[in-house]
Amino acid sequence: MKILALSGSLRAASINSAVLRVVKQLAPASIEVRLFSGLGELPLYNPDLESALPTVAKQLRNEVASADALLIASPEYAHGVTGTIKNALDWLVAFEGFVDKPVAVLNATPRAHHADAALRETLVTMSATLIEAASITLPLPSAHIGEAELLAMPEIVSLLTGVLAEIQGAAMKPYLDCSLYIDSRHPAIVAQAAKLAEGCADEEEIAKRCFEFVRDAIKHSWDYRLNPVTCKASEVLSHGTGYCYAKSHLLAALLRANGIPAGLCYQRLTLDGDQPPYCLHGLNAVYLSQHGWYRVDARGNKPGVEADFCPPLEKLAFPIVNPLEQDLPGIHAEPLPAVVKALTEHRTVEQVYDNLPDVDRQNHTV
Repeated sequence: MKILALSGSLRAASINSAVLRVVKQLAPASIEVRLFSGLGELPLYNPDLESALPTVAKQLRNEVASADALLIASPEYAHGVTGTIKNALDWLVAFEGFVDKPVAVLNATPRAHHADAALRETLVTMSATLIEAASITLPLPSAHIGEAELLAMPEIVSLLTGVLAEIQGAAMKPYLDCSLYIDSRHPAIVAQAAKLAEGCADEEEIAKRCFEFVRDAIKHSWDYRLNPVTCKASEVLSHGTGYCYAKSHLLAALLRANGIPAGLCYQRLTLDGDQPPYCLHGLNAVYLSQHGWYRVDARGNKPGVEADFCPPLEKLAFPIVNPLEQDLPGIHAEPLPAVVKALTEHRTVEQVYDNLPDVDRQNHTV
């Protein structure tokens, strides 16, 4: 999994930045901690720039969207949060990729309780998911401590290791939850998941069996011109058919029923050749202990389409072939509203095909 770390201080000798670098060093192989280095280059937030985002603002949003969780460490200036971190958050206020994002806050200075409280309030107001168990104040004797000194403190190492574990647990929870469309606790889903897992040696083998079942046994609605239009995972399983989006819902449900974190991903592709119109294409990401997040595409193979499960190598159904096509950032715990709308408001596969969802290429909004 990926944790994006943001320091609210631009000082080279910042204790907050040092703490985040130590977290990066303590992270196990299954967790990638990335320190975002561009906060000092962000221009002051101006809504007029939304139509043509500055490069560093676009980079920040992309990295936030692709991260499983955020970790923020920031000092207190005059009983408030720093301008650096507040400006960064301002650039994320209207950004869909930040909504419900798990966020933990580290306070490296016990006296900085005003800023800590203000930062938490801002994050909650922005609809982030605050990870309380991972949001702690570190008992540091001084603000003038470097990485080596921090790593030599057993209590600090233990606390930060615990923070990583709490973040991982909180970040994975949405990808294990049962929901309306990924109804992983439906009796038929549970039974099929157990059947697929029978005799498997490990999670990777279970994931492969689930993938191959959805890819091969569930017919793509448009390839076979099959009704009814399905959306819920249990509907896809019951009727044996679904568009790529619906098939991704079923695969996510089967994986979650087996205790394997799974999410939804999207590409923006042409319908034919390299010209408009464009539409979203749905696929999955599965979290494997040995590889981290791994994308798979169970839409179903056909001549010219050969998707497979062979981690760590990705073998997706559709390579990106022209500049207006793209892999959209982020791994979603739930289907995009536009996808649900397309699958629930149209009664036939032909109607869905005529109303396939698309996404705004620049801002990634549906």
